[in-house]
Amino acid sequence: SKATVSVLNWLRSLKYTPRGMWHRAPLLAGLAAACAAAGASRVDLLSASPAGRTDAAYASWNMDGSCNRGIHITDYRNANLRAAAAALAPSRLRFGGSGNDYLVYEMGAGGECRDVPTPPRPLEPGCGFFTPGCLNASHWDAFYGFAEAAGAEFLFGISFRLPEADLAGAGYVWDGANAASLLAHMAARNQTMWGFEMGNEINNNVHNTGAPLTPAMQADATVKLAKLAKRYFPDAKFVGPDTGVPNWKVWMPEYLTAVRALGGDAVLTAATHHVYNGIANTTFNSPKQLDHVVPDMEALQAIVAAHGGGVEMWAGEMGPNYGNNDGHCFGAPCGLYAAAMWYADDLGLRAAHGFTHHQRQDFFGGDYGMVSSVSGYPALGLRDAVVLHADYWVNFLWKRLVGAGVLRVASRDPTLRAYGFTGPPPSQYAAPACRAASTQLVLINLATDRSTTASPPAAAGARYAAWVLTPPPAGPLGNGAALNGRALPSVVDGAREAPRYLQEVPAAPEAGAVADGVVLPPAGIAFVCY
Repeated sequence: SKATVSVLNWLRSLKYTPRGMWHRAPLLAGLAAACAAAGASRVDLLSASPAGRTDAAYASWNMDGSCNRGIHITDYRNANLRAAAAALAPSRLRFGGSGNDYLVYEMGAGGECRDVPTPPRPLEPGCGFFTPGCLNASHWDAFYGFAEAAGAEFLFGISFRLPEADLAGAGYVWDGANAASLLAHMAARNQTMWGFEMGNEINNNVHNTGAPLTPAMQADATVKLAKLAKRYFPDAKFVGPDTGVPNWKVWMPEYLTAVRALGGDAVLTAATHHVYNGIANTTFNSPKQLDHVVPDMEALQAIVAAHGGGVEMWAGEMGPNYGNNDGHCFGAPCGLYAAAMWYADDLGLRAAHGFTHHQRQDFFGGDYGMVSSVSGYPALGLRDAVVLHADYWVNFLWKRLVGAGVLRVASRDPTLRAYGFTGPPPSQYAAPACRAASTQLVLINLATDRSTTASPPAAAGARYAAWVLTPPPAGPLGNGAALNGRALPSVVDGAREAPRYLQEVPAAPEAGAVADGVVLPPAGIAFVCY
């Protein structure tokens, strides 16, 4: 066709750099002109005013207390890890996960950990999410120092004490004495807490072990924790129940109802549920796969509306695929560019469905981390370098290019995902063009073999600024990403303070007329402000 010939002629005119990336300057403008004859994918703005809002720390992240995530041996004074985390501010660090329910706290000389064996190292036999562990004062203080250096609000997942609960069964009552010693230590050190949660995926444990634990038990523990924590942190917030998949549609309403009955409507700030999309190397760009979580979202909306008493709806633990007991994502693109496509879509999809907060599993630890060690081993020494995966840059750009107001947007092309936002992005390094914009779009081209042109609505003469993530030369199942044609840094090493590339967006925007459309290369993720 005439359009195909035009594209081929334009591609022949480009120069290729030694680093394997096309020169940035003509990238979008040239491709837009070449594809003009091929038509465009219409994006409709269904509401001019926000239909909802996310919070400023919407795109946040988790650190898991499980043995196999390296919690016990990672040196959280690592300046590279701290610099990478600080660049994602504002964030909320959720310290939670299956391993948190197997932690014992020893903040002094009380000997609480005397019966807790030293855990194996990650990848060694016996090191799983169910491995008992000790969180002592020095390691906790270093971990808190990491959060403080990152500028992250702290959400602590307090242990439900699952080993004791499983033994006690139907007679289990949560004992807060060990948690009280932790809270007292925090207060004595003038450490601040955004909030707390009680237990992690207790319904999963019931499914896996058959222990006769109930939503009412978890609700009772939540209310007890709230009363205890308020003594030390009067402004602390509480979220829960952090349900996993088994029987959650029964567990969630019973838990919410029980919390309100025991403590009133003021106890919980948000209802939290955990979902892993389960993308694979063959399905990461499938609209059906990306959307298969929508029924769960709609079910949660209905449950919260009926039983929540006005609480927010949170994505409490989201990952591209399950990390499994050893932290590996078998057959899934964890750490690869394809995971960035899922992540950008999940952030947009959940915001569009009324979620106010999104906790990514996880920042570091396991194959699905946004950052990792150079070797991939789930632990870091004091001076080890940190690898930035492609999905890290989605979070980084979201904070600088996307506002909190959620616009209703629809794409007429199933392979072009579109989400709309408005308002100033929350980062201190927000791009000026997006801070001043009335509309920000997140556009994702699921097609890996062809470009597409998005045609968004706008007033006559409107011009856009765009930043487009694209996969590495190896494609979506490769490591790394480029932004507007420039390869993004993939390693933080030797950081004493935040490198410049972790401050402002490390590429100039492409500019164009909105009426001409926005071109997305194959597997491109575009952030568009106008």
